[in-house]
Amino acid sequence: MQNDVCCQCTSSKLGTHRSTLVASVQGQQTIMASPHPSLTITFDANTLEAVARPERRAKDPFHASYVSIQRAIKDGFLAGYFSQTYCTLEGIQGEDRPAVLGKTRVETSSTSPDRNTVNIRIETKHHRKPLHKEHDAALQAVLQLGMRALRGPARMVDGLVIKDPDNTIYVTETIEQVIAHRSTAGEVAAAIEGRGVGRAVALELGLKFNERAGVTSELWLQGLARARPDEYRLVRKAIGEWSDGDAIASHVGYGIEVFCTNDFGRSAGGPSVLDAVNRAWLVATYDVVFVTPIELAQRIR
Repeated sequence: MQNDVCCQCTSSKLGTHRSTLVASVQGQQTIMASPHPSLTITFDANTLEAVARPERRAKDPFHASYVSIQRAIKDGFLAGYFSQTYCTLEGIQGEDRPAVLGKTRVETSSTSPDRNTVNIRIETKHHRKPLHKEHDAALQAVLQLGMRALRGPARMVDGLVIKDPDNTIYVTETIEQVIAHRSTAGEVAAAIEGRGVGRAVALELGLKFNERAGVTSELWLQGLARARPDEYRLVRKAIGEWSDGDAIASHVGYGIEVFCTNDFGRSAGGPSVLDAVNRAWLVATYDVVFVTPIELAQRIR
């Protein structure tokens, strides 16, 4: 995994038309199959896996909803998307997160081809294990449904992206569109972090652990490796919150119409981008439409 990459990419704004379909999702109407373009949905990590492989959740009370949503995607009525953080952050196993992210390094090198020229190279090095086989199997099921990943904010050190040399994971778009979408996502992510949620939670932990160790010259990501065993749970939740914040930022950046999640931020251990207060702010500021899988399934047939 490298720090920043753009793939050759198709569409402009993926959700520029907020049709009556969205109004139906917000209200109580049933959405009927129609000649309108597919309703665009961003699925968070948990709903994504459930929709891609509902057979693995046969005892889940929402199982029928997942089946209905999957069918609607296969029929072309819903167009599904997911955040790149499903791989870059959620793809790191919970207890591994402090050590894996803590191995991030910035490396520099220089060359001087002649007496008047100095070339300086600055590169961020990220350490990643292969995706766990179950996580990878879920990703393959997602991709087989035709769902594609949304790029996130462009950041200097922690703007993590997926290696996608064959253009099979990310949405297809032009370089200009990549820049525009990531720029908007970056603005939204910064606003989220300004409220003390999203990536800000993990950032604060990393800085806190560095300060505790008397370290002032290392990355905040390296600070996460200084978590004590009894703090691993804090780091795990903080990375989950970072993932949620970036998922919302990408959702807004790409103009996707509906965000599907069962997460209300209750397990975050503190303020969350998905709690009631921040949901209200996202609705008022960015017109984000939240639905649960059961709400979405009740309105499609």
